[in-house]
Amino acid sequence: MSKIKFGVTINAAPEMIYQSNYDSIKKIAQECERLGYDSLWVMDHLLWGVFNEGSVFEVWTLLTALATETESIKLGPLVACNSFRNPTLTAKIASTFDIISNGRLIFGYGAGWKEEEYEAYGFRFGDPVVRVNQMREGITLIKMLWTEEKTSFQGDFYEAKDAICKPKPMQKPHPPIMIGGGGEKYTLKVAAEIANIWNVWGSSIEEYKRKVNILKGYCDKLGRKMDDIELSWSGNILIGKNEEQLNKKISRYGKDISFVCTYDSCIEKLQEYIDAGCKEFIFSLYTFNDEKENFMEEIASSF
Repeated sequence: MSKIKFGVTINAAPEMIYQSNYDSIKKIAQECERLGYDSLWVMDHLLWGVFNEGSVFEVWTLLTALATETESIKLGPLVACNSFRNPTLTAKIASTFDIISNGRLIFGYGAGWKEEEYEAYGFRFGDPVVRVNQMREGITLIKMLWTEEKTSFQGDFYEAKDAICKPKPMQKPHPPIMIGGGGEKYTLKVAAEIANIWNVWGSSIEEYKRKVNILKGYCDKLGRKMDDIELSWSGNILIGKNEEQLNKKISRYGKDISFVCTYDSCIEKLQEYIDAGCKEFIFSLYTFNDEKENFMEEIASSF
């Protein structure tokens, strides 16, 4: 069996990580690397919190800073919003980051979903189908810029004329592309066509199995091997050493969390996703921070 990977997302929780204290974020990144996590992720948001009151660092700036403070852990946005930056600029940003990080970028990409951010910052939100089509065209253009000496492109949403993206990314032919999202009619089609990795946030095991089957159907239609796409899962997880500790956490965070288990039951729960094809779990620090060390020692070591 191939290695099961575990990552951590420094997610947007006003009481936790997205605050104005960069030193706290840096220490957490270094701790995750020391503990042996495979990847570290930063969400691409402009506003966050119940009332959008949380402080939020810009994703690529923060990732670049963390790349200089770590050595081996993979880094990426979970996921970069296509709408916030022209894909031609994103290609340059990501290429630069891959070099600065010594080839550690996992390029998470998505269509965007948080309407309040669009309205507050002056981006057109639009129909979800349009946003997914923009994302598909954006990632197509980005791949061209990463791999071609000179790129000319005329699409429905974006264009380029003799554009040169140098330096190229360190990883060849390009950094692995993660398509994030669970939309079954459109997003999963894009993942089947383009993704090296597919990620969905918070899906229950029943939802996950259904989406994996739909993704496989799209792959079959395209003549693509499903094994060419690495399947991953991200979300909030509550774990406790025993029922008493777990119930205390539930009283704090609520029951509306997709992954709730004691140490004893966690391995079984993870195995259900692994049996459905999942190769990587990315846990949110919002509910996971106080267990991240115990998790690696008590649970991840089983895989």
